[in-house]
Order: sequence, then C-alpha cells, then structure tokens
Amino acid sequence: MQLSRLKRVPCIAWCLALGVLCLIAWYVATPTFADAENSPHQVYRLEFHKASLLQRVAHPTHKMPYVVRLYRIEPKTLLGESAVVDLLFNGEVSWHLDPPLQFNKVYVGRDVLFENIPGECNEPAHVPSCSNYKH
Repeated sequence: MQLSRLKRVPCIAWCLALGVLCLIAWYVATPTFADAENSPHQVYRLEFHKASLLQRVAHPTHKMPYVVRLYRIEPKTLLGESAVVDLLFNGEVSWHLDPPLQFNKVYVGRDVLFENIPGECNEPAHVPSCSNYKH
C-alpha cells in the first residue's frame, strides 16, 4: 500500500481506529470483577477480580489467577490489593479483626495477607452487632 492512499483516509476513521485500540488495550490490561465477601460485621469487603489477560500471560502456572482487593465499606476506601495469586484450593477467607482473635489481619488462603486493619468493633455505636463485645 502506498503512503498516498493512507493520507486519503479521513481523520474520523483514524480517531475511531485509535479508540478501538484503546478499548482493546484496556480490556487486555484490566482485571474483571468475579465475587465479593463482606466481613462478619459488614465493615469491610473483599473483592475477587479475575486476572487480566496480560496478568494471565505473566503467570502461566496459575490455574485460577486472581487479584484480591480489601475495601472499607463506608466510606468506600481501598485498603489494599494483592499481587496475582492462584486461588485454586487456596481461597478460604479468615477475618482476624475482633476478639478472641484480634490480630488486625485478613487472610485469603495462604498467599494473601492484609495487615494492620482496624478492628470492626472499635466504634460499637456504628456497628450494632458489636454490642456483644466488651472493650
């Protein structure tokens, strides 16, 4: 194809092609939401995102590659995000935030650990289900 033929292509066609390429790049690089789990007192939320196509290529040995994110529900705040981990037979969630196991940690399987997470029952007035705990 000659260069003169490329110059005849209207600008709108180039813009549309660039837009399509941007959408494809976004799709290939972005993890997709799969599932979520709330903490026992509904203060925190774990979100499980299937790894993006690029992340799957970078981790070919993972059977179920996921990215795990921890949010505070109100106000919605991202507290942490894991690297790409394999959750095949490795996705059990353990919340160690309140008595008797108050370690301020959240475990997802053996590969994901979120540390220094404030306990859910630090402010019992905001969480009615925490009234059973003595401070």
